[in-house]
Amino acid sequence: MKRIFLTISIAIFMAGAANAQSFELVFQQKPTSASPGSRQGGVAMDDCIFQFMDGAPAIDVYSLRKGEHLQRIPLEGRKTWHCNNACVSDTYLQKGDRLPLVYVSQENRAEHCICVFRISGKKGAYQAELVQKITLPEPAVMGVWYPNLVLDNDKGEIYVTGYSRESWNDARGGNGLQLLRFKLPPVSYGEVGISAADIQGRRNYAFRLATQGAVIKDGKMYQVYGMAGDSALVCYDLESGVELWARDLSAAGIPNEPESLFFSGKSLYCVDVKGFVYRCKDI
Repeated sequence: MKRIFLTISIAIFMAGAANAQSFELVFQQKPTSASPGSRQGGVAMDDCIFQFMDGAPAIDVYSLRKGEHLQRIPLEGRKTWHCNNACVSDTYLQKGDRLPLVYVSQENRAEHCICVFRISGKKGAYQAELVQKITLPEPAVMGVWYPNLVLDNDKGEIYVTGYSRESWNDARGGNGLQLLRFKLPPVSYGEVGISAADIQGRRNYAFRLATQGAVIKDGKMYQVYGMAGDSALVCYDLESGVELWARDLSAAGIPNEPESLFFSGKSLYCVDVKGFVYRCKDI
């Protein structure tokens, strides 16, 4: 009886926590010239937002405190690089580097890879260098379509989220979410591949529309899903695999398609497709 009461109490608490999350608008990203692509993954470092774009033509840099557009860092650009999610690692390429490496997943049917960037320099004079490309197994072999990277820095692992069928917007045919766990390959210049044999764990979840930004902190994975009018922020416990709570983003204050999701200190931020930057007031 006590166990049943405890389970019910935890469920009620989690439901209350899910209903508590709300976001406040901090600023809107407004570069000094037209954006070269739609906003996708982003990270916070050096008190700045490093905003990646679809097609990887550039990284736009904004002051997190003032909202000012500080710089555009040009990249090589490639149509098959969607830059769907970006994660800050705790690895530095060289001794003396100020900023850690950034991992960017491309979530593309044509090229299944993760790009590792080194960002050097200082505010207003940053430079970006592609250091490593991690090639993922083909979707049919891995069992995951539209793979999306999330870094677990505490354990030195990569989680790959995606779909069990070749669609991100159709639940028919038993399509659902997949969460695969890999060991993070050592950093080196060039290309490195991981195979289906390297999968260390797999979990299945119910379908949600359109995987977007994701981040791991303190053993929990936070991911945003969906499009305008049908989007959610979901929190998972990585040890148990349990979905702890889910929150409707429109009700939480984000009406547009969510894209980036990242922490700066203890604060969780989300950037939508129109460049509005929101801070969660309850995490």
